[in-house]
Amino acid sequence: MKQGGRSASPGCEWPEIFMVLQKICDTCGMANPATEMICMRCFSDISGKKPVERKTIRQREEKGVVKKPPDRRFANIGFDEGRTIREITPLTLSMSPGAVITVHHGDTIGRDAVGRTILQQYNGVSRQHATFKYFNGKWLVRDENSTNGTYIQGKKISPDKWYEIKDGDTISFSSNCTFMVQTI
Repeated sequence: MKQGGRSASPGCEWPEIFMVLQKICDTCGMANPATEMICMRCFSDISGKKPVERKTIRQREEKGVVKKPPDRRFANIGFDEGRTIREITPLTLSMSPGAVITVHHGDTIGRDAVGRTILQQYNGVSRQHATFKYFNGKWLVRDENSTNGTYIQGKKISPDKWYEIKDGDTISFSSNCTFMVQTI
């Protein structure tokens, strides 16, 4: 019997191709089961995503056990095995008098968002000021079209564009609200 151009004899492994419905996360690219409402890797909302039909290859063994071969496309993407982004990579924004905001992948900070207890006293900070994401082992920030802008190392960033931030950088959410970036 031939499968995929190879002869399959007892004890040999050969690939099988299956069609499955999956939802692809726009944030991290993970293929999730069609029934998921939240991405299993980065916790992004995928409830509005339409499932797409995709091919998946599985190795079949003589004993009837089906194993999926390792997916090498995402081998160096910056994720730890079995742990989500929110579990492994918090970012700390610290201000001089001990004020600290812990930011996770997908968090938006502002007066009505993450860090509200500290940021409410700064009128120059918008309600939804900036969003953070972790991608390919790097932290990125995007200004959410805030009134007074977001600054990295004193330079204003353009709204709706992602910028890399590194350990030790300063990030400002108005002229009088500056934090030091620390990766934990």
